[in-house]
Amino acid sequence: MSGLSEANVRALLKKYSINPSKKAGQSFLTSHQIVREILNHSKVTGDDEVLEVGGGLGILSRQLAREAKHLTVIEIDPRLVQALKEILKEYDNVTIVHGDALKVQLPTANKIVSNLPYSIASEITFRVLQEMKFESATMMYQKEFARRLVAEPCASDYSRLSLDISYLAEIKKLFDVEAKYFYPIPAVDSTVVNIRHRTVGSFAKDSEVFFWVVRGLYSYPNKLLRKALRIWFKLIGCEKECVDDLLEKIEGVVSGDERLRCLDLESLIEIADNVMLMIDEGKVPDPRNKS
Repeated sequence: MSGLSEANVRALLKKYSINPSKKAGQSFLTSHQIVREILNHSKVTGDDEVLEVGGGLGILSRQLAREAKHLTVIEIDPRLVQALKEILKEYDNVTIVHGDALKVQLPTANKIVSNLPYSIASEITFRVLQEMKFESATMMYQKEFARRLVAEPCASDYSRLSLDISYLAEIKKLFDVEAKYFYPIPAVDSTVVNIRHRTVGSFAKDSEVFFWVVRGLYSYPNKLLRKALRIWFKLIGCEKECVDDLLEKIEGVVSGDERLRCLDLESLIEIADNVMLMIDEGKVPDPRNKS
Protein backbone atom coordinates (compact mmCIF):
# COMPACT_ATOMS: atom_id res chain seq x y z
CA MET A 1 0.00 0.00 0.00
CA SER A 2 1.57 3.30 -1.11
CA GLY A 3 -0.54 5.43 1.18
CA LEU A 4 -4.01 6.81 1.80
CA SER A 5 -5.82 7.75 -1.39
CA GLU A 6 -7.79 10.98 -1.54
CA ALA A 7 -10.93 8.84 -1.38
CA ASN A 8 -9.65 7.09 1.79
CA VAL A 9 -8.90 10.40 3.47
CA ARG A 10 -12.23 11.89 2.44
CA ALA A 11 -14.02 8.84 3.83
CA LEU A 12 -12.19 9.09 7.18
CA LEU A 13 -12.85 12.82 7.42
CA LYS A 14 -16.52 12.25 6.69
CA LYS A 15 -16.72 9.37 9.17
CA TYR A 16 -15.43 11.56 12.01
CA SER A 17 -17.18 14.76 10.83
CA ILE A 18 -13.90 16.57 10.28
CA ASN A 19 -13.68 19.64 8.05
CA PRO A 20 -9.95 20.43 7.73
CA SER A 21 -9.15 23.87 9.12
CA LYS A 22 -7.03 26.11 6.92
CA LYS A 23 -6.43 28.41 9.90
CA ALA A 24 -4.96 25.52 11.91
CA GLY A 25 -3.01 24.33 8.87
CA GLN A 26 -4.74 20.95 8.83
CA SER A 27 -3.46 18.91 5.90
CA PHE A 28 -3.09 15.16 6.29
CA LEU A 29 -0.05 13.24 5.11
CA THR A 30 -1.08 10.49 2.70
CA SER A 31 2.19 8.86 1.62
CA HIS A 32 3.60 5.79 3.37
CA GLN A 33 6.81 6.32 1.40
CA ILE A 34 7.29 9.67 3.16
CA VAL A 35 6.43 8.02 6.48
CA ARG A 36 9.12 5.40 5.87
CA GLU A 37 11.66 8.13 5.10
CA ILE A 38 10.77 9.94 8.31
CA LEU A 39 11.13 6.70 10.30
CA ASN A 40 14.44 5.86 8.66
CA HIS A 41 15.86 9.22 9.68
CA SER A 42 14.39 9.13 13.19
CA LYS A 43 15.92 5.69 13.89
CA VAL A 44 13.12 4.82 16.34
CA THR A 45 13.65 1.44 18.04
CA GLY A 46 11.92 -0.69 20.64
CA ASP A 47 13.88 1.13 23.35
CA ASP A 48 12.48 4.57 22.53
CA GLU A 49 9.80 6.65 24.24
CA VAL A 50 8.41 8.82 21.44
CA LEU A 51 6.31 11.99 21.39
CA GLU A 52 4.20 12.89 18.36
CA VAL A 53 2.53 16.31 18.26
CA GLY A 54 -0.57 16.30 16.08
CA GLY A 55 -1.51 12.74 15.23
CA GLY A 56 -3.92 13.60 12.42
CA LEU A 57 -5.38 10.45 10.90
CA GLY A 58 -2.63 8.27 12.31
CA ILE A 59 -0.59 7.42 9.20
CA LEU A 60 2.64 8.22 11.06
CA SER A 61 1.28 7.22 14.49
CA ARG A 62 0.65 3.60 13.44
CA GLN A 63 4.20 3.12 12.23
CA LEU A 64 5.63 4.75 15.35
CA ALA A 65 3.47 2.51 17.55
CA ARG A 66 4.85 -0.54 15.77
CA GLU A 67 8.47 0.55 16.24
CA ALA A 68 8.62 2.34 19.60
CA LYS A 69 8.54 1.12 23.17
CA HIS A 70 5.88 3.74 23.89
CA LEU A 71 4.22 6.49 21.88
CA THR A 72 2.47 9.56 23.27
CA VAL A 73 0.32 11.47 20.78
CA ILE A 74 -0.92 14.96 21.65
CA GLU A 75 -3.93 16.02 19.59
CA ILE A 76 -6.10 19.08 20.15
CA ASP A 77 -9.02 18.23 17.84
CA PRO A 78 -11.55 16.03 19.71
CA ARG A 79 -12.73 14.44 16.47
CA LEU A 80 -9.18 13.44 15.57
CA VAL A 81 -8.72 12.10 19.11
CA GLN A 82 -11.73 9.87 18.52
CA ALA A 83 -10.32 8.77 15.16
CA LEU A 84 -6.89 8.04 16.63
CA LYS A 85 -8.35 5.97 19.46
CA GLU A 86 -10.10 3.80 16.92
CA ILE A 87 -7.20 3.65 14.45
CA LEU A 88 -4.66 2.81 17.17
CA LYS A 89 -6.87 0.57 19.36
CA GLU A 90 -4.79 -2.55 18.65
CA TYR A 91 -1.68 -0.99 20.23
CA ASP A 92 -1.29 -1.11 24.01
CA ASN A 93 1.85 1.04 23.98
CA VAL A 94 0.08 4.25 22.92
CA THR A 95 -1.15 7.14 25.06
CA ILE A 96 -3.37 9.69 23.34
CA VAL A 97 -3.52 13.06 25.08
CA HIS A 98 -6.43 15.30 24.16
CA GLY A 99 -5.19 18.85 24.58
CA ASP A 100 -3.17 21.81 23.34
CA ALA A 101 0.49 20.86 22.94
CA LEU A 102 1.41 24.39 24.00
CA LYS A 103 -0.36 23.96 27.34
CA VAL A 104 -0.53 20.30 28.40
CA GLN A 105 2.19 18.71 30.46
CA LEU A 106 4.76 17.27 28.10
CA PRO A 107 5.66 13.61 28.58
CA THR A 108 9.07 12.12 29.17
CA ALA A 109 10.36 11.07 25.76
CA ASN A 110 13.81 10.58 24.29
CA LYS A 111 12.64 11.11 20.70
CA ILE A 112 10.12 13.39 19.02
CA VAL A 113 8.71 12.53 15.60
CA SER A 114 6.03 14.82 14.21
CA ASN A 115 4.38 16.25 11.17
CA LEU A 116 3.77 19.44 13.11
CA PRO A 117 0.60 21.51 12.92
CA TYR A 118 2.05 24.51 11.09
CA SER A 119 0.05 27.02 13.15
CA ILE A 120 2.07 26.17 16.28
CA ALA A 121 5.37 25.11 14.67
CA SER A 122 7.52 27.88 16.13
CA GLU A 123 6.02 27.86 19.63
CA ILE A 124 6.07 24.09 20.07
CA THR A 125 9.64 23.82 18.78
CA PHE A 126 10.91 26.26 21.39
CA ARG A 127 8.76 24.66 24.07
CA VAL A 128 10.16 21.16 23.58
CA LEU A 129 13.72 22.51 23.34
CA GLN A 130 13.37 24.40 26.60
CA GLU A 131 11.31 21.85 28.56
CA MET A 132 12.29 18.39 27.32
CA LYS A 133 15.52 16.40 27.45
CA PHE A 134 15.28 14.50 24.18
CA GLU A 135 18.02 12.90 22.11
CA SER A 136 16.64 13.70 18.70
CA ALA A 137 13.60 15.31 17.07
CA THR A 138 12.56 14.57 13.50
CA MET A 139 9.97 17.15 12.55
CA MET A 140 8.22 18.41 9.44
CA TYR A 141 7.69 22.13 8.83
CA GLN A 142 6.53 24.40 6.06
CA LYS A 143 9.45 24.69 3.65
CA GLU A 144 9.78 28.46 4.07
CA PHE A 145 9.86 28.12 7.87
CA ALA A 146 12.46 25.35 7.66
CA ARG A 147 14.67 27.54 5.47
CA ARG A 148 14.68 30.15 8.23
CA LEU A 149 15.54 27.49 10.82
CA VAL A 150 18.68 26.40 8.98
CA ALA A 151 19.68 29.77 7.46
CA GLU A 152 23.28 30.97 7.79
CA PRO A 153 24.38 34.59 8.46
CA CYS A 154 23.92 36.95 5.48
CA ALA A 155 21.37 34.65 3.81
CA SER A 156 18.06 36.27 2.89
CA ASP A 157 16.23 33.84 5.21
CA TYR A 158 18.51 34.59 8.19
CA SER A 159 16.41 36.14 10.95
CA ARG A 160 15.76 36.36 14.65
CA LEU A 161 14.27 32.86 14.41
CA SER A 162 17.52 31.53 12.91
CA LEU A 163 19.54 33.01 15.77
CA ASP A 164 17.19 31.96 18.55
CA ILE A 165 17.01 28.38 17.32
CA SER A 166 20.77 28.12 16.66
CA TYR A 167 21.39 29.18 20.27
CA LEU A 168 19.36 26.22 21.54
CA ALA A 169 19.79 23.56 18.88
CA GLU A 170 21.77 21.95 16.11
CA ILE A 171 19.52 21.61 13.07
CA LYS A 172 20.02 19.61 9.91
CA LYS A 173 17.77 19.59 6.86
CA LEU A 174 16.84 16.03 5.87
CA PHE A 175 14.54 16.19 2.83
CA ASP A 176 11.72 18.13 1.19
CA VAL A 177 8.14 16.87 0.86
CA GLU A 178 5.98 18.04 -2.03
CA ALA A 179 2.53 19.40 -1.29
CA LYS A 180 0.95 16.65 -3.42
CA TYR A 181 1.60 14.15 -0.61
CA PHE A 182 -1.04 15.84 1.59
CA TYR A 183 -4.79 16.18 1.58
CA PRO A 184 -6.12 18.80 1.27
CA ILE A 185 -3.12 19.87 -0.84
CA PRO A 186 -1.53 22.86 0.93
CA ALA A 187 -0.23 25.92 -0.88
CA VAL A 188 3.38 25.19 0.08
CA ASP A 189 5.81 22.28 0.18
CA SER A 190 7.26 20.97 3.45
CA THR A 191 10.68 20.05 4.80
CA VAL A 192 11.72 17.44 7.35
CA VAL A 193 14.58 18.41 9.67
CA ASN A 194 16.50 16.83 12.52
CA ILE A 195 16.90 18.81 15.75
CA ARG A 196 19.21 18.11 18.66
CA HIS A 197 20.07 20.18 21.70
CA ARG A 198 23.22 22.24 21.14
CA THR A 199 25.99 21.06 23.43
CA VAL A 200 29.09 22.67 21.89
CA GLY A 201 30.14 26.28 21.53
CA SER A 202 29.68 29.17 23.92
CA PHE A 203 26.52 30.18 25.72
CA ALA A 204 25.50 33.58 27.08
CA LYS A 205 26.01 34.46 30.74
CA ASP A 206 22.24 34.84 30.94
CA SER A 207 20.01 33.28 28.28
CA GLU A 208 17.05 35.52 29.10
CA VAL A 209 19.18 38.60 28.44
CA PHE A 210 20.48 37.02 25.22
CA PHE A 211 16.98 36.45 23.84
CA TRP A 212 15.94 39.95 24.96
CA VAL A 213 18.86 41.53 23.09
CA VAL A 214 18.19 39.51 19.94
CA ARG A 215 14.47 40.35 20.08
CA GLY A 216 15.26 44.04 20.49
CA LEU A 217 17.87 44.31 17.75
CA TYR A 218 16.19 42.07 15.19
CA SER A 219 13.23 44.37 14.93
CA TYR A 220 15.62 46.08 12.46
CA PRO A 221 17.35 43.14 10.69
CA ASN A 222 18.46 45.12 7.64
CA LYS A 223 20.06 47.98 9.55
CA LEU A 224 23.69 48.29 10.58
CA LEU A 225 24.39 47.23 14.15
CA ARG A 226 25.27 50.77 15.28
CA LYS A 227 21.99 52.20 13.94
CA ALA A 228 19.92 49.37 15.39
CA LEU A 229 21.55 49.86 18.79
CA ARG A 230 20.75 53.57 18.73
CA ILE A 231 17.08 52.91 17.96
CA TRP A 232 16.73 50.09 20.48
CA PHE A 233 18.63 51.78 23.32
CA LYS A 234 16.51 54.92 22.89
CA LEU A 235 13.38 52.77 22.98
CA ILE A 236 14.36 51.14 26.29
CA GLY A 237 15.38 54.45 27.86
CA CYS A 238 19.19 54.32 27.67
CA GLU A 239 21.44 57.35 27.33
CA LYS A 240 22.94 58.12 23.89
CA GLU A 241 26.39 57.32 25.23
CA CYS A 242 25.37 53.69 25.80
CA VAL A 243 25.91 52.81 22.15
CA ASP A 244 29.52 54.03 22.16
CA ASP A 245 30.07 52.40 25.54
CA LEU A 246 28.87 49.02 24.28
CA LEU A 247 30.80 49.22 20.99
CA GLU A 248 33.94 50.06 22.95
CA LYS A 249 33.43 47.01 25.14
CA ILE A 250 33.07 44.70 22.12
CA GLU A 251 35.82 46.29 20.04
CA GLY A 252 37.67 43.54 18.22
CA VAL A 253 34.52 41.41 17.98
CA VAL A 254 32.36 43.77 15.90
CA SER A 255 32.81 47.38 14.75
CA GLY A 256 29.17 48.43 14.64
CA ASP A 257 29.22 48.72 10.86
CA GLU A 258 28.03 45.15 10.30
CA ARG A 259 24.54 44.54 8.99
CA LEU A 260 22.50 42.73 11.63
CA ARG A 261 21.52 40.03 9.16
CA CYS A 262 25.22 39.10 8.87
CA LEU A 263 26.03 38.77 12.58
CA ASP A 264 26.73 35.21 13.68
CA LEU A 265 25.74 33.55 16.95
CA GLU A 266 29.12 34.08 18.64
CA SER A 267 28.96 37.83 17.96
CA LEU A 268 25.45 38.11 19.38
CA ILE A 269 26.47 36.19 22.49
CA GLU A 270 29.37 38.62 22.98
CA ILE A 271 27.03 41.59 22.53
CA ALA A 272 24.52 40.13 25.00
CA ASP A 273 27.21 39.41 27.60
CA ASN A 274 28.40 43.02 27.42
CA VAL A 275 24.84 44.32 27.64
CA MET A 276 24.70 42.17 30.77
CA LEU A 277 27.71 44.06 32.13
CA MET A 278 25.94 47.35 31.42
CA ILE A 279 22.86 46.06 33.25
CA ASP A 280 25.11 45.36 36.26
CA GLU A 281 26.51 48.89 35.92
CA GLY A 282 22.99 50.33 35.95
CA LYS A 283 23.28 51.75 32.43
CA VAL A 284 20.74 49.41 30.83
CA PRO A 285 17.38 48.36 32.36
CA ASP A 286 17.18 44.78 33.53
CA PRO A 287 14.56 42.80 31.54
CA ARG A 288 14.41 40.22 34.33
CA ASN A 289 12.81 42.74 36.70
CA LYS A 290 9.15 41.99 36.13
CA SER A 291 7.79 44.52 38.60
